[in-house]
Amino acid sequence: MPKVKVAFIQEFYQLAGKHQIEIELPGDEATVRDVLEKIPEAVRERLFDEKGEIRYPAEVAVNGRRIDFLDGLDTKVKDGDLILVSPRALFVI
Repeated sequence: MPKVKVAFIQEFYQLAGKHQIEIELPGDEATVRDVLEKIPEAVRERLFDEKGEIRYPAEVAVNGRRIDFLDGLDTKVKDGDLILVSPRALFVI
């Protein structure tokens, strides 16, 4: 099965209880939203607002690129991708 790694920093690391987890993708058309639905609930509660969107100033990046510069939560992911979840805005170059 294809898998991605999800890395947590700052407070999200504390909520997740580890720096990184590996998640199996539900299919070939998996999105960031699909992956984030499988992270620990304590992180999801702080990451998402009541509308199911990323709560500002939290940021999510795929392979170093912020998803707000891609297709947001609908960004496609593939085997081997690294998803970074940060409670603060990231400056990724």
